[in-house]
Amino acid sequence: MSLAQFLAVIRRRHWLLTMLTLLGVTGGVTLSLLATPLYRAEAQMFVSVDGGSTASDLSQGGSFSESRVASYAKLSTSTAVLRAAAREAGVEAAPSELERAVRTTTSADTVIMSITATQPDPEKAAALADAIAAQTIELVGDIEKTDALGESLVKLSVYQKAEVPTAPASPRVPVDIAVGALIGLALGIGSALLRETMDTKVRSVDQVASASGKSVLAEIPVSDDIATIALTSSGGQFSSTAEAYRQLRTHLTFTNLDGDCQVIVVTSSLAGEGKSTTAANLALMLAQNGHRTLLVDADLRRPSVADILGIESSVGLSTVLAHQVELDDAIQVVGEGGLRVLTSGQVPPNPSELLSSRQMQLVVQTASVSFDYVIIDAPPALPVTDPAVLGASASGVLFVASVDGRVKMGDIGRAVSKVDAVGARVLGVVANRVRVGHRPESYSYYATARPQSESPRRARRAAVEGRR
Repeated sequence: MSLAQFLAVIRRRHWLLTMLTLLGVTGGVTLSLLATPLYRAEAQMFVSVDGGSTASDLSQGGSFSESRVASYAKLSTSTAVLRAAAREAGVEAAPSELERAVRTTTSADTVIMSITATQPDPEKAAALADAIAAQTIELVGDIEKTDALGESLVKLSVYQKAEVPTAPASPRVPVDIAVGALIGLALGIGSALLRETMDTKVRSVDQVASASGKSVLAEIPVSDDIATIALTSSGGQFSSTAEAYRQLRTHLTFTNLDGDCQVIVVTSSLAGEGKSTTAANLALMLAQNGHRTLLVDADLRRPSVADILGIESSVGLSTVLAHQVELDDAIQVVGEGGLRVLTSGQVPPNPSELLSSRQMQLVVQTASVSFDYVIIDAPPALPVTDPAVLGASASGVLFVASVDGRVKMGDIGRAVSKVDAVGARVLGVVANRVRVGHRPESYSYYATARPQSESPRRARRAAVEGRR
């Protein structure tokens, strides 16, 4: 996973990171408040050797002392020493508890030994550290009796007694909070990566390309504005959405399609991915560019082109296929570019039969004579076979894939394979509802462009009026 992909995962799962980090902070605070305060006292000891006045004797004695320090440190935490020291300091604890409460450390190449005792009572902590030091001195004195007089050549003495601590050594609230936050953040990152691995929903343009195996021809930004149509209005033509559709139009214009007329079927894997809006916008952009364009609403189960454009839908494709009206009489003109639209007409009881009929082929052939582009808004590819049937006789099929998590990668792959299986040519994929700024090539530059004399409210009103 590249850094860019990792950051994209973090952006998509930021709520998980935030939640677990806050839980970690809460846990750190809770543990700090519930924990029993512990006080730590330290006594320091010094190891020396008696005898010898020459430099050589002193050097040998120093080396001997250094070699003994580690052994004495182990003796200081022995069970016998700890039990005797606990009795002397008035500390009631099991040997295992004493072992956890006492720590002896030594410094490299020195003869200094530090004994640290931790207790809930600060006075007992200091008393225990001093008692351990005293018991260790007594034990070493018994062991190291080597001269003729029975005196130990090694001297172990306390050069700094333990002081009664005034502040607890733990809990350390700031440290506990920081540790809790780091643990929560680490768990959040791990959970985000795990969920990303297990989550097959499409949430990025790269996932669209990977799932479909096709080129992404355009990235349509996400928009809260229902009037993303009517891009020919003076406000809409400077939007990031308009620029994305211009890119799509450019790709299709320079795509090498057979025939004088390009018949393009627009579909998606599932309903609700924005195929109808994409088909309508694409048709408007082609018409605006001077191409003779016909938009056909062939989604006879859930037609929406008429609602998007704000036009009448009672007469349309279904009535033409039923021989109730001629094609020319059913076509309406929309927008400044002279876009021709054939709405769905009344919803028929047998949409699949109508779309696969000989009459449908004749309608497309007839339209091909009069138009440069015929854009067909087809039903979703997975629920029905209509897009595959229409795509088999079209110049190409354009897939629309939403990247807001409503479709899975497997859905896109199966839908594309379903269309490929009938020999239809898949031109590419349009990634819809892409968040502007999540990719370096997004159209945020164009999103800010607008004629200075036009207010946003007026631009929106113009866009809505352009739909009707």
